[in-house]
Amino acid sequence: GGPGLAQPSVPGGARAGVGMLLPLPYIQETLGDEATILFQSFSWSFAASCVLLVLWRGLIAPVVAANRSADDLVFLTNSVVSLFPALTAPFLAVQALWELPISDHATALAAAPTPLALRAVGLSCGYMAYDTVFCLAHKQVRHPLLLGHHLLSILFFPYATLRHRALLVVLFFVCTEVTNIGQHVRIILLKLGHERSRLYLVNGVAWAVSFFVVRILPSPYLFYKMADCSYAAFSRADFVVAWATMPIPFVLNSFWFYLLASGVLRFLRTPPIDALLSSENHHQQQQQGRAAKRR
Repeated sequence: GGPGLAQPSVPGGARAGVGMLLPLPYIQETLGDEATILFQSFSWSFAASCVLLVLWRGLIAPVVAANRSADDLVFLTNSVVSLFPALTAPFLAVQALWELPISDHATALAAAPTPLALRAVGLSCGYMAYDTVFCLAHKQVRHPLLLGHHLLSILFFPYATLRHRALLVVLFFVCTEVTNIGQHVRIILLKLGHERSRLYLVNGVAWAVSFFVVRILPSPYLFYKMADCSYAAFSRADFVVAWATMPIPFVLNSFWFYLLASGVLRFLRTPPIDALLSSENHHQQQQQGRAAKRR
C-alpha cells in the first residue's frame, strides 16, 4: 500500500532539529517526523503572522497610516502581514521542487516530501490559518471564495504532503503565492493614497505579468503531469480526492487572472485625473478666448 503518516523520509539531522524545537517526545512519536516538521512550521508561521499583526498595529500603523479610515487600516493590516508568506514560502517551495523526481512519471506524483517541502507547506498553511481568523473577524476582507480557498488548502495540502500524494502539484500552488507580493503592494499603495503614482502603475502591470507567467503559463505542463503520471500508489480514495481538488486552484487562477487583466486594461484606458483636469481647463480657456474675441 501507499505510505502513511508514520513513514518518515526525514534525515537524522532534521529529526534532531525537530527534537530541539519540539522537546516533547510523545508529539514526535505520535505524529511521525514528517508531520512534526510540518506542524512545527505551521505553528511558527501562525505565530509569526500574529507577531507581525501586533507590530504593525502597535508601532508602524500609528506612524505611517494615522490619518487613514478604519476600513483602510483593515486592508492595510491584511496586506502588510500577507507579505510575510509571499516573501518566504514560495522560495522554499521552488527549492523543494528541484528535489522531486519530476521527470520520472512513475513516481512524480507519489514522491515523499523533503524537510524543505514540509516547511514550505507548513509555512503556507500556518499563514492561511491566521488569515482565515483575521478575515472572519473583519467583514471588510471576508469573502466566501477566499475563505473556501484557505480552508481547502489547510485541509488538503497537509493531507497530500503527508500521504505522499501529488506533492508536485501542492508545491506548485505554494510557489504561485509569490504573485501575492504585487497584489498586496498594490493595496498598500492604494490605501496610503498613492494610486496616482508611477510606482502604483508599474507595480500593477508587473503584478499582471507575473501572475500570468507564474500561475497561468505553467498550467498546461502541470495538467500534462497530472494526466500522464502514474497513480499506481494511490488508493481509490486518494485518487478521488486528488482529482476532486487539484483542478480547483487552476480554475480560481484563471478567474482571478481574468479579473486582474480586465482591471489593468480599464486602468490603462482611463486617462489619469490630472490629465482630465488639464484637458478641461484647456477647454475652458479656449471657450473664454473665443468669447473675448466676439466681444
